[in-house]
Amino acid sequence: MNNNKSILGILCFTLLAACGSDDSSDTSTAQASVLFASQADAGAQAYAANCAVCHGANLQGSALGPILSGQSFLGQWGRQSPADFYNYIKANMPPADNDSVSDEDYINIVAHVMRSSGVADTNPMLTAQSDYPLASNIPGAAALFAGRAGQQAVAPTGVIRAGTVENYRPISDAMLINPAPGDWPMIRRNYQAWSYSPLDQVNADNVSDLRLEWVWSMVDGDSEPSPLVYNGIIYLINSSNIIQALDGKSGELIWEHHAGPVDSKDMRNIAIYDDKIIHATTDARLLALDARNGEPIWETRIADGSKGFENSSGPIVADGKIIQGLAGCSRYIDEPCFISAHDANNGELLWRFVTVAEAGQPGGDTWGDIDNLFRAGGETWITGSYDAESKLTYWGTAQQKPWMPASRSLSIFDTGLFTNSTVAINVDDGELDWFFQHVPAEALDLDEVFERVLIDRGDDKFVFSIGKHGILWKHDRVTGEFVAYLETVFQNAFTDIDAVTGAVTYRDDIANAQLDQWISVCPSTAGGKDWHSMTYHKPTSALIIPLSQSCLEISAREVPLVQGAGGTAANRRWFEMPGSEGNMGKLAAFDVDSMTELWSYEQRAAFLTGTMSTAGNLVFVGDLDRRFRAFDARNGDILWETRLGTSVQGHPVTFAIDGTQYIAVTTAMGARGVSPRTVPRVIAPDLRHPSNGNALYVFSLSN
Repeated sequence: MNNNKSILGILCFTLLAACGSDDSSDTSTAQASVLFASQADAGAQAYAANCAVCHGANLQGSALGPILSGQSFLGQWGRQSPADFYNYIKANMPPADNDSVSDEDYINIVAHVMRSSGVADTNPMLTAQSDYPLASNIPGAAALFAGRAGQQAVAPTGVIRAGTVENYRPISDAMLINPAPGDWPMIRRNYQAWSYSPLDQVNADNVSDLRLEWVWSMVDGDSEPSPLVYNGIIYLINSSNIIQALDGKSGELIWEHHAGPVDSKDMRNIAIYDDKIIHATTDARLLALDARNGEPIWETRIADGSKGFENSSGPIVADGKIIQGLAGCSRYIDEPCFISAHDANNGELLWRFVTVAEAGQPGGDTWGDIDNLFRAGGETWITGSYDAESKLTYWGTAQQKPWMPASRSLSIFDTGLFTNSTVAINVDDGELDWFFQHVPAEALDLDEVFERVLIDRGDDKFVFSIGKHGILWKHDRVTGEFVAYLETVFQNAFTDIDAVTGAVTYRDDIANAQLDQWISVCPSTAGGKDWHSMTYHKPTSALIIPLSQSCLEISAREVPLVQGAGGTAANRRWFEMPGSEGNMGKLAAFDVDSMTELWSYEQRAAFLTGTMSTAGNLVFVGDLDRRFRAFDARNGDILWETRLGTSVQGHPVTFAIDGTQYIAVTTAMGARGVSPRTVPRVIAPDLRHPSNGNALYVFSLSN
């Protein structure tokens, strides 16, 4: 493998999504088994040349790529076929130029990965059509593929640490609409997605006295957690679908529940409602646990995980309904992505809103004349917000898949509703109230899927959003009418953004890009802004946003219009953003009325947490270089900082117990192999951090 590919962060097999197939096998038993062994031997060489730089010589994983052997890998891929795995990696991996990787190499790499997880050399020779559970020739592995073809998935392991939250009080709709000052009862704290707390015991004058109270070691793995805090109890989502209840004052574990599967997929948040903790698993199940003791109350399925559907966003509970997004929608399969609502009392499905318009349906003609099977994307992998007065929930949707129009056999004029949009949905019936497509036919993996922040200014009601283009959008949230925009970082994807309508115009070379044609663009797939949520600091009427500064070269790969294909399918490489002086991280405040920048701070390390602000005029944020800081929300001055065990990643929260205010934040190895992690490795290899160390850190003022 050449040095150029290494530097550019080649990432084999990182976005390990799957699609389902039936249980039949068309591989002839007459084929000599020795041929599989030969394939695996050759695959070891191909893996070393193309994949080991990110996944390790022994498939052990790294900060850039997940584990490709053992329980973690089999939990994700054991039920899928070798053909599924082959088609995925051929279409998508490595993300840099893959011209040197032949079809035979891909088959052999699959054999090597299978052997490394315990598949015996007696396995039949692999072909591109091998259609049987990948783990079927591993002794004792039958449970791994029990959920294939619509069968019931492996049962959750349940409560493994028993205990009881004493004096628990059910949490009502009214308590979620107006949270108690000392609680943090949902992701971003309130329905409006402010990530703001009215607590002010810790403030700009005394934050320098902040000290560590306790630390809790979490399950290692990919994670971008947002802890919930209610009545002094922290409810914490861990990697591998593990939920823990901790005493917020002492850090003592109260109970722990394992839902399964054990995998390395991102985990972001859970929800609390009534007496229940609501958990959407990485294999697309929905569970309600008793908040007192972690015992299961009910379980249902959102979508068929064997077809590649998954969850990472976590739910929001609105008006007694669990509103949940869906990911894993990049493959060409017979089911589209959707947002759904379930009854919080029993998990019953109430409605679905399909985010990919099908032929004959409203918006269906925006996909050209392409068959429904080949309409992919529209994921909702970040939790939406909710307006209790209008009963509208606001979500961002991801772009069409594959990433570039040439790869998806569409043109720049095939806009593909309702992808890359803000959608406002009525929670009563799931009907679309309005939508705004920010970037039609998005062509660069710069999606607009992130949080929607709801802000009232007098009688005017607005929704703010910002996606990977780094453009802050302001809309009337009642009508969806475009109001204003602001470019927060340098961008050169668009030659024009209409100040009246918000319509964007791509550069001609982007609009007309063909297969294997390299396009240079800013910002990169790390953002502008990525999943790291912004905060609305109410005292200064400012949105304070963690931004990223880097640029991208991207080229489209050919993807056949056949069932099971699709994926992301692009080659990528990254470089510094002009004028940034190598500073990837930018923290900036923007006035919500004038849409102007109030202050900014730049640093070399990328920010890897959301921002959290308080009435004490503080904003907290953490970064790749292990620093957790408090800034003055009024001017951007650094007032306090500490350095933690590994990269600070997740969503900071604050809460109060017995008159004491606490600040909590997680370290984690989340989203390994995707842009917020890959790009810093390319642009700033001088920044080093441990490859593990997931933990929850809790701070308070010193006595």
